[in-house]
Amino acid sequence: MENQKIGLIFEGDTNISPSERVRVENELRKIGKMLTFKFLKNENGWMAECNEIDGVIAGGTNTNPTDSEIKSQIRESIYAAFSVEIEETPFFSFQEFKQQETPAIA
Repeated sequence: MENQKIGLIFEGDTNISPSERVRVENELRKIGKMLTFKFLKNENGWMAECNEIDGVIAGGTNTNPTDSEIKSQIRESIYAAFSVEIEETPFFSFQEFKQQETPAIA
């Protein structure tokens, strides 16, 4: 298939328990090995619609989405379709400050 991109459903997502992964993978096996999406892009943004499951749709208003953005939105639509339970984990944030120059001591 021309220009085909492949993404892993749980790629890098540590908030999904092993048992939840197995549950979703078993559901996917009933459908087939891989979900495929029809991808459309126009001046208003983009949309990806699942060929195997009606109603699984992702999209955005960015007219030039990155592969990462597309995969992330598709992943979220799959999570919603399969009611994937996401475990809450502790988080942190940080803010970068530019280091102020220290005047030289003579």
